[in-house]
Amino acid sequence: MGMTEPGTHTPHTGPHDGPHGAPDSGQVLVASSDHWLDDVTAPANPAQSRATLLAMSTFAGPSRLLRRVLAFVTTTPGKLFTVTVILTLAIAAAGMSMSNSSAQRQRDLDVLLNVTEPMSNSAHNLYTSLSLADTLATTGFVQAGVETESNQRSYYEAVDRAASAATESVLGTQASDQRIRNLVGFIQRQLPVYTGMVESARVNHRGGNAVAVAYMSNASALMREDILPAAAELFRLTSAKVNEEHEALTKPQWVPLSGLLAAVLFLLLAQWWLFRLTRRRINRGFAAATVFMLVAMAWVAGSNLASWSAGARGFEEASHPWDALTASRIEAQQARTEETLALVRRQSREASESNFQTTVSNIRGALNDFEASEAINPTRSTYRAQLLADSRESLGDWEQGHSSLVAALREGNYDRAIHLAASRTPLPDEPSTSANAFSNLDVSLAKLIADSRQAMRSFIQDSLSAMTMVSTAVLLLTFGAIIAVWLGIRARLQEYL
Repeated sequence: MGMTEPGTHTPHTGPHDGPHGAPDSGQVLVASSDHWLDDVTAPANPAQSRATLLAMSTFAGPSRLLRRVLAFVTTTPGKLFTVTVILTLAIAAAGMSMSNSSAQRQRDLDVLLNVTEPMSNSAHNLYTSLSLADTLATTGFVQAGVETESNQRSYYEAVDRAASAATESVLGTQASDQRIRNLVGFIQRQLPVYTGMVESARVNHRGGNAVAVAYMSNASALMREDILPAAAELFRLTSAKVNEEHEALTKPQWVPLSGLLAAVLFLLLAQWWLFRLTRRRINRGFAAATVFMLVAMAWVAGSNLASWSAGARGFEEASHPWDALTASRIEAQQARTEETLALVRRQSREASESNFQTTVSNIRGALNDFEASEAINPTRSTYRAQLLADSRESLGDWEQGHSSLVAALREGNYDRAIHLAASRTPLPDEPSTSANAFSNLDVSLAKLIADSRQAMRSFIQDSLSAMTMVSTAVLLLTFGAIIAVWLGIRARLQEYL
């Protein structure tokens, strides 16, 4: 037997092999007939990359769905359904935008009425109370002997009101109102210094010490040069805040209104398209939806007009007399302080007579503004007309009493000057003292200011009332319009089912 060399292979010949080791034809036919049982393997070099195959397997389903949707949209029922969905989205967007805008405006007006405006009024009370406290302090200082209990009580009440008003002035502030907080903090720090100086002046005055005049003069200087200017700036800032917020809240809601108008235009275009498609002139559902949206737009436009009329016009007309009266009252109090300080320093008032006459002129102008204001209209109110008459009468009495005071100072009759400046009980031969006339004038001006403020608040309240139920009404009308659109298109869709 021969040996094969290593590495060589001797083919095995079976019983069915041919003479040369090749299978016969019958075996080839049998093997070829079951080739489908072999495992299918991926080609060595696929025609597409794995990323492409993965993308095709991932997006095949959505793409088929998209093709079906597009195919449906091209049909007449698909067009009807698509138009209805577009109208629904347009109406819902317009209605929700207007409803949210109206609700936000109502909340902002409520904040203006109950937070911002009271904060400004507290700043006003702080300003006037500080000025009045200084006036009462100097008035009590020139009184002969011990200061009267009523004057002292009025002084302490004015200081207490100022302290409370300072705290209330920052209750409605925000992070952006840092200047307001700084001013209130400055006033709260300086007010105890002022009251301490006043008490030192009173103690030394009762003891007959001449240094009392210096204490009183320094206290009044601190009030008029430092504290009152800070209070005046605080009052201006808070008043400007009220005016800015009110002006912004009484402007028409142009953007939400344009959304409602666009929804109405879409409805009209849809009805025209539906007429061209179905040859039916009016779709009752679309017509009802159009009516709903027109009612919503008219409701909002009417509330905006009422809010603007009551707010922008009425508030502005009422705020002008309020500002003028407030400024005039402060001027009168400062003039009164100067009047009494002239007695403390034993000075003549001739040098400052022009300032007093300017103050009187400004008060008369403020009273005329109050009378001419159409928003307040005192001619239709007996109470306001009486207040106006009392203020003018008190102003005339103060002017006359001041002239008598200046004449007494010029003559060197300090006893009479002190009586005119401090006593509220006139002598039988004089119509009124300066102190009594100023007290009556200050009370009348305070009542006029309070009445003007009430008029302003009434216009803010009218603006708030105009926005009441607007948000809810627009929301309900929007839902009604959407339901009407679907009910209107339902009959047309059923024609193709």
